[in-house]
Amino acid sequence: MVLWREASWEVMVGGLWLPLVILGATAAGRLRIPFPIRTWLRWDLWVAFLFLVGERIIRAVVSTGLSTITGRSRPGVVAVHLGIKSDMGRLLLLWAITVTPGTIALLLEGDLLYVHCLQRPAGPQVPGVEKLESLLKRIWD
Repeated sequence: MVLWREASWEVMVGGLWLPLVILGATAAGRLRIPFPIRTWLRWDLWVAFLFLVGERIIRAVVSTGLSTITGRSRPGVVAVHLGIKSDMGRLLLLWAITVTPGTIALLLEGDLLYVHCLQRPAGPQVPGVEKLESLLKRIWD
């Protein structure tokens, strides 16, 4: 509906076929989706994760805006060592970094993540990533 900008029956049927195929394959035992139910029931951790992402976005909007207005930026690439092992936890961490203005997750090789920052941090760590990572470890690992 978002892509076609209408809610006609053709669009609805076209958008429902993939979720129905996945649901059918899962029910038939042909597709196994490894999402433990205990992960989805930790609402307190999910709310904390979304709050931290929102806080990072607000801080980054202010910082990026000031950099744009003043014309001062120190771009650079930072290599961050990740301790989170689950694929879904890593995916959510990469999403949280990339959705934050001024940072982009460039490459993940093994346990090393390369992040491009508009304002390169003074230390070897991107600010706020360690909090997000520890929270995602509690959710997914």
